Amino acid sequence: MKAKLKAFLALVCFFCNLIGCLAFYPKAPQTESVRFAQALGRGWNLGNTLEAWQLPKPEDTETCWGNPKATAALFALLKELGFTSVRIPVTWFQHMDENDRIEDAWMDRVNEVVDDVLAQGMYAILNVQHDDQDWLIADEQNEARAIATLASVWTQIAARFADYDERLVFDVMNEPRVVGSPLEWIGTPEERTVVNRFNRAALQAIRSAGGCNASRYVMVTTCCASVSEENCSALLVPDDPHVIVSLHYYYMTAHRSEYLDCEKPLRPADYIEIHKTLRRIHKTFLQSGIGVSISEFGWTDRVHLKNLSRKAAQFVRLVTNYGMSCLVWDNGGDFRLIDRNNLTAEFPDYVDAVTRSWRPAPLA
Repeated sequence: MKAKLKAFLALVCFFCNLIGCLAFYPKAPQTESVRFAQALGRGWNLGNTLEAWQLPKPEDTETCWGNPKATAALFALLKELGFTSVRIPVTWFQHMDENDRIEDAWMDRVNEVVDDVLAQGMYAILNVQHDDQDWLIADEQNEARAIATLASVWTQIAARFADYDERLVFDVMNEPRVVGSPLEWIGTPEERTVVNRFNRAALQAIRSAGGCNASRYVMVTTCCASVSEENCSALLVPDDPHVIVSLHYYYMTAHRSEYLDCEKPLRPADYIEIHKTLRRIHKTFLQSGIGVSISEFGWTDRVHLKNLSRKAAQFVRLVTNYGMSCLVWDNGGDFRLIDRNNLTAEFPDYVDAVTRSWRPAPLA
């Protein structure tokens, strides 16, 4: 009898938690940062392209991971499909000399891709991606060199794009961490402190570069770009009205521990877990007037397409209702949505779930 009573009470508590999560979305101050982050809408990542790297350096880094070169036609397709922003991951270390000067040809190519995105009326988000394989190491031993190089890189980027308006956003780092460490995707107190100093140094370099950079929107991130409570609470967001927090949220359901997790749709327990995470992020950042973008999310399952699309629609709707934007990860491979060779939506229901299956956030 006691066991049955305990089970009944547990079930009641479960559904009370579920109803509480589903019924109420917290409000946030509508600051410039919050509004702009929301305006980024539903975006797409140009993955495994300009951030591709290989040792020794290949003849063409843009194609060395198997994707074709990005074209204006690709971004026209993305606009047609309903995407409102494009994140452009870029790796720089293979295109710099010993004095950290970026090659003119590489900067010109990045500039060309940025222009192609902006020409479609979408937001372009430019970042520093896989330099953690070389100089961007988030520990105190390497901090001085990393800060000097990070500041140099962003000074050069910001100078090149000084006259570009707010539709160009700078995302200062991808997933800052110590690659290969036992706690690589968890982080340590030392790494979190160093990441805070990285964010501050990059922002200062951008703000000092002149032109529109004085008020350009800049994304800072947590250690590993993690949504964990430890990493989010440790992030010291610079006191700047045009700063946004960038986070990566690859939700793994309770019954699977890998990205290939669409054998079942979201269960009530999954809903509750996502709600709790987004509510915590909202409390940590948005309630203080700091905008948030989930700048990477996605799944690799291309077998259970119905569940994949349902899960994407549910996730995007939740993120939107919590007042955040989100950008799906597409690496041209297992995370792909678009067939870049034939310029088609290879998984149209997944694309539609990301771009159209959402409700306006009920935020004042």
